[in-house]
Amino acid sequence: MLLLPLIAPAASTQDWQVVKSSHFLVMHRGDEVFAKSVSDKAEAYYSAISADLGFTRYQNFWVWDNRVKILIYPTAGIFAAACQAPEWANGRASSSRHEIASYQQSGPGFLSSLLPHEMSHLILADYIGQVRVPLWLTEGFAQWEQEGRKSGGFTPGQGFRLKDLMVADIRQDSDHQRVAVFYAQSASVVGFMITAYGGAAFGAFCKALRDGKTVDAALAIVYAADIPSVEILEQQWLKSLR
Repeated sequence: MLLLPLIAPAASTQDWQVVKSSHFLVMHRGDEVFAKSVSDKAEAYYSAISADLGFTRYQNFWVWDNRVKILIYPTAGIFAAACQAPEWANGRASSSRHEIASYQQSGPGFLSSLLPHEMSHLILADYIGQVRVPLWLTEGFAQWEQEGRKSGGFTPGQGFRLKDLMVADIRQDSDHQRVAVFYAQSASVVGFMITAYGGAAFGAFCKALRDGKTVDAALAIVYAADIPSVEILEQQWLKSLR
């Protein structure tokens, strides 16, 4: 799922009831039990995602007046009309507005997938600034943070060469299998970097890309002798899968 802009006008606060937590304002229209479950999950994801970027003690990040709003519309139709979302969209996020919007959904999909995915996009955008970073990195990180993704999901031999993955842009791709492989492989590579070398190193790698370094240069700076190039990263990642 891509990070998509919210293009609807900001919702009037008179329309909403609010559940407050340390880092979030969960705005709902009557179901406080569901809103509280969203708030609790969001706080747990916040801690996990922050750790994977190496800043468990980041000061004044999404606190007080800077808390992220999570808007929970009652139905898919109301959400689509309010946010001018396409029919297929389950949620939207805006880094400039510090806001995630979706609708109340049955089943685990919202809490286990959409919420951590969109939160990951916003946290990464805030962490490294509003700069262009590779699609495999942003989407791989967001996929990795979804519940269940950390256990795997990519089959060796079905994907891209890493040098091709890192320049691929599947946002307009009509080949659903290719898109699915892109997401799964990106999450697998990101997951390998985080689990094998730690969140602090991964966060430093993201910052090196933010500062204009190529992927090879960022790897060489941050990971030195371990994975100093895309070629070595590919070798070590494939080895970990075997």
